[in-house]
Amino acid sequence: MVNDDVIGLNQLAYRYAKAVDSCDVALFQSVFTPDGRLRSYHPDAEQPFADLTGHAQLAVVPDTMRGMYGATTHMMTNHLVEVSDDSATGEVLCTARHLEGASSINVIIRYIDRYARHQEEWRIADRQIRFLWSERHEVSDSGMGRS
Repeated sequence: MVNDDVIGLNQLAYRYAKAVDSCDVALFQSVFTPDGRLRSYHPDAEQPFADLTGHAQLAVVPDTMRGMYGATTHMMTNHLVEVSDDSATGEVLCTARHLEGASSINVIIRYIDRYARHQEEWRIADRQIRFLWSERHEVSDSGMGRS
């Protein structure tokens, strides 16, 4: 049923965000098909600066994020999909915040996706990470929760 598929694909977008933000290699791999592909593009670039295929190569993403940032938060919005049987295409907008020391690097991303149903569950078969722009802001400790 298409409505169940749309919900399943939306949940897939959220699982991807959780996997990246928690730096969970197994969870990150589980959102992709075994031969899933992930390509990353600088703004307006024709060629990717990174191109990973398969679970073994994809495992580097959470480890890289863990090494680069103190924390990240990926917020998925505007997820539009087209479903056709056991495949689908879609786009997701993402505002990703990356804590780096006393700075927050805020990145606006468009994910361009091809999905496949794998073992009764939606997975990403191909994802293009299209970085649109980024901003750097100073962060401060809010002091929340302290007496």
